[in-house]
Amino acid sequence: MNIPTDVKKVISIIESAGYTAWAVGGCVRDSLLGKEPKDFDVASSCPPETVCTLFPKCIKTGIKYGTVTVITDSMPVEVTVFRSESGYRDSRHPDFVTPAEDIVTDLSRRDFTVNALAWHPSRGLCDPFGGRQDLANKIIRAVGDPNNRFDEDALRILRCFRFASALDFDIETNTYNAAIEKSPNLCRISAERVREELLKLISGSRPQLVAPVIDAGGLSAFGIRKISNPILLRNLPNNITTRLAGFLWCCLEDYSKPNIEKTMSNLRMDKRATALMCALISEMSRPLPKTGVEVKKRFSCLAPEHWGILLTMRRVLLGEENSFLKDVVSKASVEPWNRSMLKVTGNDLNLIGIKGIDTGRVLEILLDKVINDPALNEYNTLINIAAKLKSDIVTPG
Repeated sequence: MNIPTDVKKVISIIESAGYTAWAVGGCVRDSLLGKEPKDFDVASSCPPETVCTLFPKCIKTGIKYGTVTVITDSMPVEVTVFRSESGYRDSRHPDFVTPAEDIVTDLSRRDFTVNALAWHPSRGLCDPFGGRQDLANKIIRAVGDPNNRFDEDALRILRCFRFASALDFDIETNTYNAAIEKSPNLCRISAERVREELLKLISGSRPQLVAPVIDAGGLSAFGIRKISNPILLRNLPNNITTRLAGFLWCCLEDYSKPNIEKTMSNLRMDKRATALMCALISEMSRPLPKTGVEVKKRFSCLAPEHWGILLTMRRVLLGEENSFLKDVVSKASVEPWNRSMLKVTGNDLNLIGIKGIDTGRVLEILLDKVINDPALNEYNTLINIAAKLKSDIVTPG
């Protein structure tokens, strides 16, 4: 098992105090898959208040649910007391959390068998629900009755498909059927949590697995009710920006800016991401530019660094051949295309008597000329052009 020394040290210190402790969950799963775990969790019989006395630095991150974070020399380690849970009236959080006596009871409350795994430096692997075999068979299976697992926490529905997408696994039949049946309960989950799982799902190896959740009404509360050609999503580069833009393109019937903004707001996306999605989808809806001049004029809507994403989306989702534009965009991006790239500024124009609102008007005219002929972008040339424009454009009085 690929468990760092500091995690083993946390386990050792807890056990030296008379308790038991195990590395649990995703770090065990990823280690068995030969992957580098991103974070490490420990489950223990030690109460969280006592854990805080055993280590010099702890953060009470979730003490209500029995969790504290131990800050080691190399990483934070979440330590949670063995527990059992009951009563999930909000389909997300347990109404009652009670301490459990052993690791098997603790693992029994977890979502999927591949996450219900524990490891100890001397006792080895604890796998009461067949998670290691399911890893070998590439299967996502709920622990126990899947209907109960999804009733306890509806977010597990998206997590089910997210793990299948991220790991390129299949979903066991009973688990799949229960997830589909319970999908409408996702309306009870916060948009932030849904967004987090959704982005991970569509960024995985099998992003098309979002389709059955949508078809079952799982995302209708967030304004997403249908998806067309979801299989195409897997042909897009595996990054969040491209996959999200492709996802919205496949889901939305109305590509207007207000509708895109509404959908992004429903998922609590930030303003910067929303603006980028609006720009990408707007350009998807426009005819392909033919020349460098036309490309530069459209940089004001979609910056050059995002045109690679756009061209890839158009090739995959529209079946368009646009490879010729790669070099055009590359060349155009280093030529002047916005006012800040002009060799004159508003202050320079003020010195020759162009002031106020006329400054912006003249700069826009100069930019248009430079976009069409980059050779004009020299200080003296632009000042002379501006001087000739002065009598025609400057507002009287």
